[in-house]
Amino acid sequence: MSKKSVESLSIDALKSVSSRTKEKLKLAGLFLLKDVLIFHPIRLAEIAGFSVETAEKVVEEAIKIIEEHDRKIFGLERASKILVEKKERKFLHTGSKNLDEILGGGYAAGEVTELAGEYRTGKSQACYTAMATAFLPIEEGGLNDGKIGIVLIDSENTFVPSRLEPIFKRFGIEPKEALDMIFVGRPKNAYHQMRMINELVKVLKENNIKLIIVDSLTKLPRADFTGRGELYERQRLILSMIESLRRLVETYDIVGLVTNQVVAMPDVFFGRPIKPIGGHVLAHNVDTRLFLSFVKENIRSIEILDSSRLPPAKTRIQITEAGITDPEK
Repeated sequence: MSKKSVESLSIDALKSVSSRTKEKLKLAGLFLLKDVLIFHPIRLAEIAGFSVETAEKVVEEAIKIIEEHDRKIFGLERASKILVEKKERKFLHTGSKNLDEILGGGYAAGEVTELAGEYRTGKSQACYTAMATAFLPIEEGGLNDGKIGIVLIDSENTFVPSRLEPIFKRFGIEPKEALDMIFVGRPKNAYHQMRMINELVKVLKENNIKLIIVDSLTKLPRADFTGRGELYERQRLILSMIESLRRLVETYDIVGLVTNQVVAMPDVFFGRPIKPIGGHVLAHNVDTRLFLSFVKENIRSIEILDSSRLPPAKTRIQITEAGITDPEK
């Protein structure tokens, strides 16, 4: 069976669960077998409103059906097949050819890219530029295959739609039509943010979401859990959010962008005196980590700190009202 047909396998293919259970899954926005596999059985039980035992049965059968149709042996597949899939990866134009080059083509679909840096280094402007380029046709470095949607989780509470107008104008995008396809969430606390991410599966398919941005991933956990005694809970929540986001973007071939704040390291005398927050939990669970820093005026340096597929590299971009671009020579 082709990959496309496997991707479209409905939960109606489940034979060992009742029609009532299937109806609960559909009411929760889970129509495909791959939707089910995004969630751990405990989380699936919470979302769909049935027992953990039922959720385990659903997940187990979904895995079995998909593996049989995909001709996997105990969940294993050939490395040669994975290589072909990676070569077919889609990329989103960042707005800067310099940045596209060090990223191997732009922000990769099916991955989460982190943008970390101090205040006013251009993290949000980079995200807004991506929101514009996403509406470009695929052949022009965009993600538009007809009619697409974008999700912005604005935990910083700084998004102003008018900031997008000069960026849209730069790329020839009609502002009103584009703004109608941008869905903005403003979580009130860290748990609200986690819930928003977990429930994105309900809106992804019907709105053809191609880009998910969380600006920022770490602000609310950092604000809600302040003491050392709350560090474990904060890190557990960050892990839950980033892992849920990774599963979503990988399953649905979406571009994922998250911004991150930094913390000062006063005991560091050589090298960079600041680092992204989130610790090893975040470092190990994003696909590519980018660090933005000041150079002068509106020029910023962007460095690949770590990546699952890219070598360390550094380039420069320019921050403008019309988004990020390359510095003038």
